[in-house]
Amino acid sequence: MGNTILIVDDEEAALNLLEMYFGEAGFTVYSAVTSKDAISLAFKHLPDCFLLDYHLGCDTAFPVCQAIRSHGRLKNSPIVVMSGDPSQAAYSYDACQADVFLDKDKSFPEIVAAVKRQLRRMDAASGLVRGSDLTLDSKNMCVLRGGKPAICLSQEQFRFFSMLFERSSQFIGERDMLAYVFSSGPAAGTRDALNMLAHRLRVKLGPQLARRIKYKKNSGWVYIQPRRRNEPAAIPQKSAPNAQLTPGR
Repeated sequence: MGNTILIVDDEEAALNLLEMYFGEAGFTVYSAVTSKDAISLAFKHLPDCFLLDYHLGCDTAFPVCQAIRSHGRLKNSPIVVMSGDPSQAAYSYDACQADVFLDKDKSFPEIVAAVKRQLRRMDAASGLVRGSDLTLDSKNMCVLRGGKPAICLSQEQFRFFSMLFERSSQFIGERDMLAYVFSSGPAAGTRDALNMLAHRLRVKLGPQLARRIKYKKNSGWVYIQPRRRNEPAAIPQKSAPNAQLTPGR
């Protein structure tokens, strides 16, 4: 899920509170009090989503939304518009092309939750799976770092890595790996083929990322996410029987 947001509100007290709540929720926050500054910051930082007060002094959110929807890199980004005037909802959806309209009476946790829902929707639509520092692009079979494609994999390499990545810290048995990774039937999937695939994947990922993929006899394969600062180490778990996978790989 993306974690950069541009918040625009001409009431500085409300803006400061929103900055605080989104910062505590793990977002990198950019802020503006005018539509002109908002457009400048949007084009400079290309944030993942936007939270806009409808009324911005003598202006409205419309020029900001118009600029976002006309920008090649931002046009599909979620826009959440807020107002204390519920009658502005229809205009926000129609003219501003907002994804969500919120009454300004909503609590701050509700506002944060609404933004996160839109970001999760965007991830699902784009085929992205995010981890602590990597993102998997299932449509292009690439590993992204810092939002940019870093490593593109073969279909079987991507299946292997994505299965471990999506079930991070959970051991996956050899039989489940063979059934999921090799789509050409049991004849194509053998222990030697799986080991060779794992070796080639590690070489492709490079030494730093390759160390995250572990194998333990009688338990299987596991991917260990790097720890965030002040976060306890993850303890690998044995695979649960009949665990569900994200379909469509």
